[in-house]
Amino acid sequence: MNRQSPTISDAKDRPTYSWMRRLQEHMVPVGLERTLSEAAIRSAFAGLHTMGLIDIDLGRERFPVKVQRDQRYSDNIHSGAVDIYRPQGARPRAAILYIHGGGFRIGSKDSHWPMPWILARHGYVVFAIDYRLAPEHPYPAALEDARAARVWMHERRRELGIEGLPWVVAGESSGANVALALGVAHLEASQERWARALCEEYPAPAAIIPTCGYLQVSDPQRFGRRRDLPTFVTDKLYEASEAYLRRVDPQNHPLVDPLLVLEKMAPSQRAMPAFFTAVGTADPLLDDTRRLERAAQKLGARTSAHYFEGEFHSFHAFPWRASSRTYWKQLLSFLDDVLTRGEAPRDPDQRSASPSRRAGSTSTNSKRLPSEFEKVTT
Repeated sequence: MNRQSPTISDAKDRPTYSWMRRLQEHMVPVGLERTLSEAAIRSAFAGLHTMGLIDIDLGRERFPVKVQRDQRYSDNIHSGAVDIYRPQGARPRAAILYIHGGGFRIGSKDSHWPMPWILARHGYVVFAIDYRLAPEHPYPAALEDARAARVWMHERRRELGIEGLPWVVAGESSGANVALALGVAHLEASQERWARALCEEYPAPAAIIPTCGYLQVSDPQRFGRRRDLPTFVTDKLYEASEAYLRRVDPQNHPLVDPLLVLEKMAPSQRAMPAFFTAVGTADPLLDDTRRLERAAQKLGARTSAHYFEGEFHSFHAFPWRASSRTYWKQLLSFLDDVLTRGEAPRDPDQRSASPSRRAGSTSTNSKRLPSEFEKVTT
């Protein structure tokens, strides 16, 4: 089939070391890899929280967080589990749909709990979802589930206590891809089955927050063409692409590459969401964020892009570090401007933030484990 850009099916561009992955998959099946990765991530974050390294002081009011675990979302076609993080003592500023990363293959709402918890700690009600994972469930399974969660939030908004609140979609790494695709599907009509009617029947998000995003999966070769990357890193990029794409043709399913869709969109009179994005300059996915910034600016969207010198992939998940602390301050200030100071993207500007500097320090005041958070399970 003809394509304007190469895809992972081009044999001449395939890594010659793919046998390493086949050996790995034979020795460590994907199910076992998920279990081990999940346990390692959860244990690490629990330990760090015990040491007081997760609850960061960002110089603003923090609220107790109540977590409703393992609720069910559904649009009567697809369904999944969701944890709802609620700030106590104040009306939430917005409802945030949070989509975890993990290369489309691993991770869960449980492994990535610090990110939605930090947002709820600072005044946002957050819906952190699980979704079906590749390679057993390739595209568009993750987006079918994300759509189901978004529709459920809208249809149950009164019951969920979010009626009248703006909504935001956020994610990191592969979750940034899913978040961006879901947001873009609200901006322009699509013939893809999972995306139909979103643009016509549901309000667009007030903001889209793709952090350290893998925003075009159909051409992982582009990373190697631009600069040399370690074999392990390159293989992981191919692994994520192959698992998510399987036999999907990006020409017929363009939202598998939401960055390309955004780049091809033309400015219109339609109100655009604001965009916040961030990435480390040592992240192999750096160029996707640069392209996202340019595409959003071209469409006239309020765009806040931050580049952290020398930082690695998903650096923001380590909130005791100065760069991560700066990231969270910038994100919360952005949300303040867009959501709580009357600067919703009805009349967007094209401002883009200057590159961020690593600065500041972290202080903490909570040493409770995640299991000790005030919680309600129904």
